[in-house]
Amino acid sequence: MVASLFTVPGLLIDTAALAAVALIGYLFGRRRSQPGHATTDMPLLLELAKGQGVSKELEHISQRVRIEAGAYLRSLTAFQGQIAMMQRGDAAPAWQTLRDQADVLLGPTLKLTTTLSLSCDELRQQQAQLMKYAGTRVDPETGLRNRRAMMEHLEALLSAHADGERRLALGLFSFCVPLDAPPEVKEEQLKAAARLLERCVRGNDVVARYSQDEFVVLMPKTPLAGSLVFAERLVRLIDSEMECPVWGGLVEAAPGESPEKLLSRADSALYSARTHDAACLYLHNGLAVRRHGFEVRSAATHASEEAAITVRS
Repeated sequence: MVASLFTVPGLLIDTAALAAVALIGYLFGRRRSQPGHATTDMPLLLELAKGQGVSKELEHISQRVRIEAGAYLRSLTAFQGQIAMMQRGDAAPAWQTLRDQADVLLGPTLKLTTTLSLSCDELRQQQAQLMKYAGTRVDPETGLRNRRAMMEHLEALLSAHADGERRLALGLFSFCVPLDAPPEVKEEQLKAAARLLERCVRGNDVVARYSQDEFVVLMPKTPLAGSLVFAERLVRLIDSEMECPVWGGLVEAAPGESPEKLLSRADSALYSARTHDAACLYLHNGLAVRRHGFEVRSAATHASEEAAITVRS
């Protein structure tokens, strides 16, 4: 199982090649948009150096994971061999021997776990650099992932979720942008909403712009109840810093559910939320849409505001 993880084409082995392809496409597009510039143009050389740095970093990550995986597989093979020998009767079924082998395997397991965790963080950073080079998965107004990038992440997460053992929640949020506001005001409000969304999410969550005034948050390893906790925090933060209504539709993926079906359920929940004037959250549990009752402002906030009004009066 572990071996197959590192031999899937394009997962880790081909990351350096991916960086090179993205860089070539970026530079080719830049050259076509600036036909009169020489190849020795300084900004172009700087971009080339950045691209080379990304490519090298991806190569180092891949090599490090490959080395650690190889060491882990050798230890795992020894452990499996000991079990097989005991099952065949070629070795005495001594529990202490098996415990010793398990203890030997524990060290490489912990080391591989740490390597994979650190590598995932590093890969996310390099992925962001590749997205900047490619320019096809970033929303130009907010800097978030665009709809295409979100769908790619969603399909990958649902594929991992297919066994029904991994939880995945999705939130679809809409911000009230005045229709008669100047374009620059609308743009600034959407940028502010995007920044607040990024402040609320965890490191492995995915935030993307879905449409003109709608954003999607993908929350791996999160049940529906956990997504509601996140949504409450977001609504309160928007209320305190932007003072504009935000509506949300929350869903949890069911085993085998398609991206389109999951987004459709979230959209139904959001549609119900948008029938209210004030900030509101709705959830779709797979059977029905219902409102999630909570106070946008906590009792402590209400008390402090009342005290401030009393002092002013």
